[in-house]
Amino acid sequence: MDIQTRIKEISPLTRFLITAGGVYVVWYILYDYYLLPDGRLDAFLSYSGVSLAGNILNMFGWEIYSDARILAITGTNGVEIQNGCNGLELIGLYMGFIIAYPGGPIQKRIGFLVGGILLLFVANVFRIMIFALSIYYVPSWWEQVHTYSSYFIFYPIVLTLWYLWTTISNHDLFA
Repeated sequence: MDIQTRIKEISPLTRFLITAGGVYVVWYILYDYYLLPDGRLDAFLSYSGVSLAGNILNMFGWEIYSDARILAITGTNGVEIQNGCNGLELIGLYMGFIIAYPGGPIQKRIGFLVGGILLLFVANVFRIMIFALSIYYVPSWWEQVHTYSSYFIFYPIVLTLWYLWTTISNHDLFA
């Protein structure tokens, strides 16, 4: 039995799990050995997220201080958006699922990838604003806000996008 026949005999679920695992491994190798040491993508996400969050807060009347990775409402310590908090790892996880899940034309997949990445970036800007506001209004809750913000902001978005992709891609994974 040749390899192509064997691959065709693998169930769609197994194929998805193998592909998702492969994409996950490639993403983390790429991140740990290239993107993280290089630092430019992390820096871009952190700097632009802080800058946008600061500009939006400023538009709504808060006097802010913003410098590179640091955002503060005047009179507070502020927050520093480090590499682990800029949303890049979650974007990689999101992309892995969309790439690995079968079905859907390539144009639709690329559009869904780009739209989802932009939505996650905007969600991170919103999260950074929440961080700055929480330090201003309820500094004693900082740890809880920081710890649980992903559960209330990022994860519902990612899970909803994944669900929508499984619906839009028009493919029955368990067939």
